[in-house]
Amino acid sequence: MSIRLIKSAWGLVGADKRYATLLDFAGSAHEGQYSGVEFPVFYLETEAGTPNEALATLKDYFEQQNLDYIALIATQAESWGDYDAHLASFTEQCKTAAQLGARKASVHAGADSFGVERGRTFLEDCMDVAREHGIRPCFETHRARILYNPFTCAELLDAIPSLELTSDLSHWLLVVDRMPHDIMELFDQASARTGHLHARIGHEKSPQVTEPSDPVWSEHIVMYRRWWQISVEARQKTGERLTVAPEFGPPPYMHAEPFTGAPGADIVAVNQWMRDRLQEWFIEG
Repeated sequence: MSIRLIKSAWGLVGADKRYATLLDFAGSAHEGQYSGVEFPVFYLETEAGTPNEALATLKDYFEQQNLDYIALIATQAESWGDYDAHLASFTEQCKTAAQLGARKASVHAGADSFGVERGRTFLEDCMDVAREHGIRPCFETHRARILYNPFTCAELLDAIPSLELTSDLSHWLLVVDRMPHDIMELFDQASARTGHLHARIGHEKSPQVTEPSDPVWSEHIVMYRRWWQISVEARQKTGERLTVAPEFGPPPYMHAEPFTGAPGADIVAVNQWMRDRLQEWFIEG
C-alpha cells in the first residue's frame, strides 16, 4: 500500500447536506475505511455546543478511531493583499488545528498579488508558525493564492528547499489554459515536492470535469495519473505513504443545470469512482 486515503468533507456537511455534523462525517470515514478526514478549520463553527466542546468531541473520536485529521487552513483578509491579516488568519487557524490533533495541513495561503519575494517571506513565516504548533504545512497550488501558477511556484520551490505542496494541478491547467505539454517539467517538479494530494480531474476551461468516467477525459486522466505517480514515488523514497483525498466538489465547481441549479452529477458517486481508481493504481496494483 503506497497511499493513505483521506475523506474530504467538501460539500458533504451541514443541515441540508449528506452529514448533519462533522462527527457524523468522521463516522462515515471510519466506516468507509479511510485513514483520515479533511475539513476546513472554520467548519467547527457549524457544530452544536461551544467551539471547545465540539473540538474536544472530535479530537477524542479521531484518537479512538485512529483517524488522521488533515486541517484545511484557508487564510482570509478583508483586503486580499494584506500580508499581516493573512498571517494572523493562518496563525489563529493553525492553533485550532493543533488542538484538534492535526499533524498536517493543506494550506490556502496568502494572495496571488504578493509576488515571488513577498510570497517567499510569507510562506517562510507560515512554516515557522506551523512548526511551533507541530504541524506540517503543505501549501496548495490553488488559484488566487501564492502558488496559483507553475512559474511562480517553480521559483519558490527553488528558493525554499523545505517547501511542500498540496498538489491540486487542476487549478494550474485552468490558469495556463492549455494541455501543458510544453511545460511538463514544471508540473513534474511540483508533483515531486507534494506532501498531500487532492485527487480531482480538471481541464483547460474548468477545475473539475463533471463525470471523470466519461471516455472524453481519458487523455487527461493519463496525465493526472502520471503526476500522481511521481508524487507517490517521491514520498516512498522518504519512507512514507502519500495522503490523498478524492476531492470533487459541489456547484459551482460541479456543473449545474440552468435555472434549477441541479448538480450535473452526485459528488459522492464521483468521489467513490475516484477512490476506486486510486485503489486500483496505488493500493491494489
